Amino acid sequence: MTTSNNVPFIPILTVMVDYGNAPFLWLVDDPDRKGVGPNLCDGTYWDESFPMSEGLWQKFADWAIKFDRTSFHSDDFDTKGWDWPAFHAYGLQLTRWLKEEVGDAYRVVYMKPCEDLECQVDERREVHNDGTLVLLASFRHP
Repeated sequence: MTTSNNVPFIPILTVMVDYGNAPFLWLVDDPDRKGVGPNLCDGTYWDESFPMSEGLWQKFADWAIKFDRTSFHSDDFDTKGWDWPAFHAYGLQLTRWLKEEVGDAYRVVYMKPCEDLECQVDERREVHNDGTLVLLASFRHP
């Protein structure tokens, strides 16, 4: 499969937490697909078809479940009790470990959830093989 400019297409894994069964990994496997693609992994169960080891899946699941159990939109949510920088730092570490496991078979991107009021700052970053981060264009904030 190639892109419109004849460059081989590499599927994209996007790490982004959301609500409902603690989804955390999304897949774009078609060059014509927009956005992050459909959900591939969540925190409810492990499957051998996942593009990561079971140990890494468990770390992702624990991280995503913590997010899933937080009521960011409730009136009694205490924003001071949630540490976004620490949450993103660990999410980026998980994303780097994922890139180590999948290698060149996938591009791997970390995307901040919209619940972070500063999600537009460094919203999407791709992890390269050496662990460096490259800022990507936003889907939400053109």
